[in-house]
Amino acid sequence: MSLQRFCGAALCTALLAGGITSDANGQAMSAAQAHVAAAMADVSPSTPNAKPWQSYGSLFKLVCTQPKAGAKPPFVGAGEPEEKEKLVPTPRDQWYVPPVRVFDNLYYIGTQTESTWALTTSAGIILLNTNFPWVTPELLNELKTFGLDPANIKYAIVVRSHSDQSWGINALKKMVPSAHVIMSAIDWDLLAKDNSPASVKPTKDMVAYDGEKLTLGDTTVTLYSTPTSTPGNLSIIFPLKDGNQRHMAGMLGGDFMRLVQEGVQMFPDMAAMSTTYIASSQRFKDLEDQAGVDTIIHIHAEYDNTLQKLDAVRARKPGDPNPFVNKDDVDRFMNLHIECAQAQLAWAKDK
Repeated sequence: MSLQRFCGAALCTALLAGGITSDANGQAMSAAQAHVAAAMADVSPSTPNAKPWQSYGSLFKLVCTQPKAGAKPPFVGAGEPEEKEKLVPTPRDQWYVPPVRVFDNLYYIGTQTESTWALTTSAGIILLNTNFPWVTPELLNELKTFGLDPANIKYAIVVRSHSDQSWGINALKKMVPSAHVIMSAIDWDLLAKDNSPASVKPTKDMVAYDGEKLTLGDTTVTLYSTPTSTPGNLSIIFPLKDGNQRHMAGMLGGDFMRLVQEGVQMFPDMAAMSTTYIASSQRFKDLEDQAGVDTIIHIHAEYDNTLQKLDAVRARKPGDPNPFVNKDDVDRFMNLHIECAQAQLAWAKDK
């Protein structure tokens, strides 16, 4: 079966040129190459008439690229200059996305790259991740577009302590002092000791435990420990309403593998990180299957094509399916993470 069936011609050409093939003697591909090929097969659906947002080429490039030989070791002990740059406001036209009601109880209020979501319940709002400190207040005010009051935010679940999920916690607390922030104990500690600017370091609030259920009014969100991008990464499963239909969403809290966060090395090496990434991704996929998850709600708009799906939601007509709902998309998305992590592990062992 041709690889071109599963990805765009340009992407496939680039990948094949990079060595995703058998050697001249017809020997089997290396373990890493085999996993990359398996991941490539999950980039796009095998069914005809697939929608553009169902292809995960950007995610594939992020997680399935082989580390460069001779790359500099992780920058341990000091902050990362590129992270500090994220404290500087970006021109509005480079980040703004009109907010969208995606489900009856879920709203996208994020930017062009960082996804922030608001889950509404009968007793208030659960915010899913903050954003950068300069933009978080404006994003929260977008709730007023839908007649929602930011003051009704009761909880904010922050899936990991990286800048684009956690640096807006203080901005949220300043705007809504009564809101409780939930993060894993490991990530609370990581954020406290890393080299993030003091202005974005929050006071520790609620700690999430593996398998814990957060119930607010008529809605229950289940939180799981899934060490992936950080050792304390959380992933969550929660219910969605779409007219008379009911769905389940999964938010995988990790994507990119990076050993260092703001000067603190989080895993001993890439082999250790890849091993936990594989186990966590496989476990969360199994949990999604058990819960009947049929919807991806992601933390980065680029990697599940959130913005394209938002456009489709805006153009949606009564009776049309919700573009965010597709069980095959969920399965391929998770398989891609697992296979690429297997490839990263093989590359790490080859060093």
